[in-house]
Amino acid sequence: MENKHKYSFGIRMRYRIDNFMAKGSSSIFLALLALFMCGFLVMVMVRMIANLFLPDETLSSWMEIPWRVYVSVMEGSAAETDGDSNWLAKVTSIVGVLVGLILFSSMVAFITSVFEAKLAELRRGRSLVLEENHTLILGFGDRIIEIIRELIEANESEPDAAIVILADDDKEEMDNIIRDNIDDFISTRVITRSGVVTNINNLKKVKAENAKSIIIMNSAASWRPKEDRKLADALVLKSIMSIIAVCDGEKHPPIVCEIHSDRDRELAENISNGTVKALNEVSVLSRMIAQLALSRNGLSVVYSDMVGFDGNEFYFYQPEDGWGGHLTFGESSNRFKSSTPMGIHKADGKILLNPSPEMPVTDEDELIVFAEDDSTIFYFNQPVFEAEINEIPQSNMSLRTQRVALLNWTPKTDIIMEKLCSYLPPGSELCTYVTEVNNEMDTVKETLLKQYPNLTISILQMDFNDLTKLNEIDPNNFDSLLILSPGGATIEEMDAYVISLLIRLRQILKNSGSNKWPKLITEVMDSENIDIILNSGVEDFMVSNQFVSQIMAQVSEEPLALDVYDDLFQSEGSELYIKPVSYYFSFNGKESITVAYGECVQAAKLRNEVILGIQLHSEQKDKDKMFGISLIPNKSDVFTITPNDGLIALAQDES
Repeated sequence: MENKHKYSFGIRMRYRIDNFMAKGSSSIFLALLALFMCGFLVMVMVRMIANLFLPDETLSSWMEIPWRVYVSVMEGSAAETDGDSNWLAKVTSIVGVLVGLILFSSMVAFITSVFEAKLAELRRGRSLVLEENHTLILGFGDRIIEIIRELIEANESEPDAAIVILADDDKEEMDNIIRDNIDDFISTRVITRSGVVTNINNLKKVKAENAKSIIIMNSAASWRPKEDRKLADALVLKSIMSIIAVCDGEKHPPIVCEIHSDRDRELAENISNGTVKALNEVSVLSRMIAQLALSRNGLSVVYSDMVGFDGNEFYFYQPEDGWGGHLTFGESSNRFKSSTPMGIHKADGKILLNPSPEMPVTDEDELIVFAEDDSTIFYFNQPVFEAEINEIPQSNMSLRTQRVALLNWTPKTDIIMEKLCSYLPPGSELCTYVTEVNNEMDTVKETLLKQYPNLTISILQMDFNDLTKLNEIDPNNFDSLLILSPGGATIEEMDAYVISLLIRLRQILKNSGSNKWPKLITEVMDSENIDIILNSGVEDFMVSNQFVSQIMAQVSEEPLALDVYDDLFQSEGSELYIKPVSYYFSFNGKESITVAYGECVQAAKLRNEVILGIQLHSEQKDKDKMFGISLIPNKSDVFTITPNDGLIALAQDES
């Protein structure tokens, strides 16, 4: 109490007023209103005192004085003094006008500023989101447009779906980018909010606890420096912890995120009792690019169709009445007309792709079915096609040695080299060309040579801008050339680098006069550049940004999808191949034969494989016909095939 009295009454009063005003716009409005009322009452008192000394004959009663003062104050015009009968009344009215101009203008200015501040707040995206069962995306980067497109496609059958985006970016800027790149939102509303994605209050504003699923974008691309990637991974982990906190430690919505570090990825997936799926872009794309190098052209089209909602995808299917008694996986392939079982999701959660045809399917198991849509999946208790084939050709299908060249060193290169070595038969050669060799690269080479002594592995320095140096590697003598996309400031710069390198290689191949070209495979960052890439002679390509975005969108709808991809993109299990039809049918000297697709399914089963479609060589250059790829046709559909055609097989190896 003694400390308070050390300060004067004026100082203490100012302190209390400051505290009151600091409470926000409501306290400021109340203060202005109180000041206005005080000014009004003072003017009424002055007018009454003036009327005592010099009565105003125009007044009908004393009760009219407050009204006269109010009119003077509110109208803010000296014209209101004309009705006053004497000079003293006129003077008090003029003073009232001046007081009114000051006080009333202050209130109007305050209300206007509050209104403008509210509009600015709305533009910044700080308001509460009133949504439930929405897809929440944390972050805004290069992949956001592709993810939104995929989610719009996935929500097409829903009457009113919502995507909510929370990011550090400006709300107006995010809205403009989305509107500029997406024309048709169909039935999906996209709502953006600006704020720190790890902030608990911001997550509450976007109703993270009520979301159907949550996608966390990684702020650092795979080609960024290691320190940037480590920090970005840490922010993803913090975002997951913030979501758990928002949900009060209870079960949270499924989370899918991208994390570069293997250690942090494992940590993220075990951080809570809820579902968290962490994707590693480099690992997935590296394994896939390695598979493209050793398969026939067109495999990238199959993968692109598989991961996008616009094409075919896999579903976890179980009929309501069970599987109708004893059923094996081999028998299940003939119980669907225009969809194909490709594996089993066991009751214990294990994923098995292309299991043995004799493996039983219990009523507790789900089949992993490749189909156009879940509405097209129909299970029949009896076979839908009577196949006649009961044997396949017994020819020499041993793998031939290959020469593969990798151009550019990126975060994916060492993984691609490792995967290629695991696929290549003994006697094959793997050459990697880089702008500058360093100790890390030499270590990778020595490790692989110890692990795969039957392969020839080299890492050589190369100036990719020098046509003479490029010509010295003799591109025609390679079976496959893989051009990887290096880092850059923008994805447009990265694609420009790849395209320029492709043009130089194409010139060398044309000048060689040889009819035999190596298989050209490249990584594309922007799907808008696909046509340019195809015109550069590329036979297979991988649209990195689009591919990863599609996987993240698909996993957000079905978290188990990532487990299927992890199994599909590793050398230890079954992978996708495009194999010659001569592996399945005997032509006996004929140029072509006519078969039903159901016969192809049966022939594959005899080889312990699963067939997902067919590739016609005559249409392999036709982009409008999916480069000759026809996925999961009806089993009764008939095709005229030649030895140059292929079947898309889920198999243990390429043989």
